[in-house]
Amino acid sequence: MAKAANLEYEMKAGFILFPLLVHSLDLLVSTIAVYFVSTKKGHPSRDSNYGELEDPLNVLKRGYYVSLVLALLGLFWICRNFLYIPALPNAYLYFYCCSVVGVGVSFLFVAITQYYTDYHFGPVQSIASSSQMGHATNIITGLSVGLESTGLPVIVISIAIITSFYLGEASGITDKHGNQIGGLYGTAIATMGMFASGVYVLSMSGFGPIADNAGGIVEMSEQESSVRDITDMLDAVGNVTKANTKGYSVGSASLACFLLFSAYLDEVEMMTG
Repeated sequence: MAKAANLEYEMKAGFILFPLLVHSLDLLVSTIAVYFVSTKKGHPSRDSNYGELEDPLNVLKRGYYVSLVLALLGLFWICRNFLYIPALPNAYLYFYCCSVVGVGVSFLFVAITQYYTDYHFGPVQSIASSSQMGHATNIITGLSVGLESTGLPVIVISIAIITSFYLGEASGITDKHGNQIGGLYGTAIATMGMFASGVYVLSMSGFGPIADNAGGIVEMSEQESSVRDITDMLDAVGNVTKANTKGYSVGSASLACFLLFSAYLDEVEMMTG
């Protein structure tokens, strides 16, 4: 077993620098992913060969998937070079798995948010159907769907915390008393894994207000209906992207809160022990 107190200075520095490196990776992969966000050339109302309108959300998600793949590759390089311990040669693999858990949580939060906010799926369609019967059914259905939407995120966060904690423990790092201490750091790495594509997710949030304002300008300037059809689609996608950011923030904050509570309990134990 490798004791944390016996780690060389360079190794300890790698563990400290890890969060800063992940944030730098976030900026890099998100910038690259932006260049993959592009639509077909032309105009649907003017070009007969244009075909159907592309779903703007699929265009945005294309860049998001690119950011996730690049983030996974970058996280492996960072874990291998900055979290490697000669006495525990496989420890960095466990920490990398913790970061993969974080990336997976990020992806699941985006997918869950889309399911509950996109008009292509059942929850939004049920609210729209209830709206046709009156205000009361609209409120009841909307409230029930809103409450239901919190279930899956709680389950995902709980599984992520438990999984990353035990993966960190499995790394084999112990303190001078022989106690496993890698679990809490594993949870921290999972949190950083969520942030590995955070800039791109936040940039998608800015899409919503822009599309909303564009729709208002088109309506007030009395543009033709084909233009309004496009802005309506963009506005609907903007609602999804804005909700994505909220869910993403809640998920990352939930993981971070676990770390804060753990740090608080450690301080209490040191003061009372």
